[in-house]
Amino acid sequence: MERYSKVGMQELDQRLAKIVEAARKQPVSVYRYGAPWVWIVSQEDWQGALREVASCVPPGHSLALLRPRIEELLREHQGPLAQLAEQQGMTIAPPTLMHVLLLQLLYSVPSEKQLYEQLNYNLLFRWFVGLELKSRLWNFSLFSHDLGVLLGSAMAVSLLQRMVDEVLNASLQAMPEFSLNLALLHSWLARHPGQATPDHHQ
Repeated sequence: MERYSKVGMQELDQRLAKIVEAARKQPVSVYRYGAPWVWIVSQEDWQGALREVASCVPPGHSLALLRPRIEELLREHQGPLAQLAEQQGMTIAPPTLMHVLLLQLLYSVPSEKQLYEQLNYNLLFRWFVGLELKSRLWNFSLFSHDLGVLLGSAMAVSLLQRMVDEVLNASLQAMPEFSLNLALLHSWLARHPGQATPDHHQ
């Protein structure tokens, strides 16, 4: 049987039956105007893709190892974070967005827009922040507003600093997939002059 992994629209029109047959064995990406357009996948592959996102994350992945301690720190600050959300009219749960900001630091994601796009399709990011596979993302303006509320809070930024100091720094040398953006963290801290500058040892 012929094998396909990527086809164009013209080839799809000409060889649909063969391509669909091939897709029973291996997903096929259909390109339109040179860009990915749709996937053809088997029923079995599709049902597998609809399983919980957590099943796609290796148990030994660095984020999976770091997550319990991060969530422990977030639980310790649950009250102040909830109060901040109520006072500032936040739509998205603060712990969820604290996970998002940590991802931005860990993977040096350069902008909120790119961070938002990653949450649309990156299964690892979705799992880390607590989104299910089929969960729809929040409106970008709400996302941006609520991130701004957290970064405008000395308490929230101080908590991010503590996560980096207590959880991440001790582990980063053994986790080369991360590229911690300390300059970004410092820029967030600089909005709150009363906060101590973090002392990092990498």
